[in-house]
Amino acid sequence: MTKVLFVCYLNSIRSPMAEGLARQFENLDVMSCGLETGELDDLMVAVMREKGLDMSGHCAQTLESLSDQSFDVVIAFTDTAGEAARAVFGGTDTEILIWPTPDPTAGMLDVRAMMNNYRSVRDYIEGRLKKQFG
Repeated sequence: MTKVLFVCYLNSIRSPMAEGLARQFENLDVMSCGLETGELDDLMVAVMREKGLDMSGHCAQTLESLSDQSFDVVIAFTDTAGEAARAVFGGTDTEILIWPTPDPTAGMLDVRAMMNNYRSVRDYIEGRLKKQFG
């Protein structure tokens, strides 16, 4: 069983998407966190529901709150999250990967465009997970 931690900025969109998607892999034990905690994102919940995954109970947590745990792999979705992960797990055997992934909320968009951005991020993460762990 490979223990994996996903890290983004607020633990409200990218890292919980990855956590939910990665739970489908029987060989993974997964958690997610952010550099700070954000609110549950309704659009993230909606696009994950499209995949049959219920993320409505997700509670954001911070990297700091998980710093006493060990992980085989930490996957960060921004360079800043990767730097923070290196600061916490740098002296360990933890493999730290950075998968640069855009923030789906960036820009002035209508709801339909935002939903498409969220779906694109979800599908990108799903593809990377299959490539890495499938």
